[in-house]
Amino acid sequence: MVNLDNRPRVIQRGFSLLELVVALLIISILMAVAYVKLEQLAEKVERVSFEGSRNNIQAQVTLKVAYWFAEQQQSTAEQLVKGNPIDLIQHIPVNYAGELTYSELWVAPGERWYFVSDKHWLVYKVKRNIHLQNEFEQHDVLPFQLEVMFQNQHQDKGLVVSAKLQPLYKFNWEVDSDD
Repeated sequence: MVNLDNRPRVIQRGFSLLELVVALLIISILMAVAYVKLEQLAEKVERVSFEGSRNNIQAQVTLKVAYWFAEQQQSTAEQLVKGNPIDLIQHIPVNYAGELTYSELWVAPGERWYFVSDKHWLVYKVKRNIHLQNEFEQHDVLPFQLEVMFQNQHQDKGLVVSAKLQPLYKFNWEVDSDD
C-alpha cells in the first residue's frame, strides 16, 4: 500500500468502541438465551426428581402393605391417613425436610418434601413452577395423602390390601420437551 500524503502510518492497536459494543451485545443475547434454556432444564430436573421420589415413596409403602398382609397385621384408616407416610418407609428421600405446620409451609424452601402435621398431608413444595398447573390455592405446593383399602371394603379397619399416595388436588407439570 502506498502512502500518498507522506504521513507516518499509524498502526491500530485494540478494538474500536463500536466493535466492543457489538461484541457485548452478542454475548448478552447468547447469555439470555442460555439462561432461559438453563431454567427450563432445571425445572425438568426438579420434576423428574419429584416423580422419582414420589414413585419411590409409593413403592416402599406398597412393600410395607404387602408385609402387613403377609403377617396378617391389622390397622385402621385413621392411623394410616393421619400418620406421616414417611414413617412407614425405610429409605427416606434425601429431600425430605421433616414436619411443619401449614402456616410454616408458606415460607419453607422449595424443592423439598414435608409432612404438614396439622393437615396430615405429605407435600412437595416446588421451587420452579413455571410449567406447573395446580388447582391448590398455594400453586407451588402439591399435597398428598394415603388412600387406604381394606380386605373388607366397607370397613375402615382391618387387613390393609392397598395404600396409594394420592394427590389431593389435580395438577399437571409438563415442561416443554421440544425447547
